[in-house]
Amino acid sequence: MKVSENFKLIGVVKLDSKNRITLGTLIKKFKKLTKNTINDFETFIGDNGDILLKPRTAIPTIELWIHQNPEILYNIKEGMEDIKEGRTTRIKNLDDFFEKL
Repeated sequence: MKVSENFKLIGVVKLDSKNRITLGTLIKKFKKLTKNTINDFETFIGDNGDILLKPRTAIPTIELWIHQNPEILYNIKEGMEDIKEGRTTRIKNLDDFFEKL
């Protein structure tokens, strides 16, 4: 794996008596990581000993089909953008609406 991201120092942690480190306080400092639930980390080690942790979030099985279908995922993202931009129509009677579909 080739890494082409820029890294910045966000803190220093020390090993505890069992040679562990705690990342919780560091993660809280980085807003991108606090927006989602982190379930685990992919862990990589470079030839020079650098360690890279890539956060991962689990997708519920019931939602997995969305992520496996690029067209559906695109349509959902497009719909969310429409909502964000105010491109919506208020439906007064859902039964009539679905009948006309």
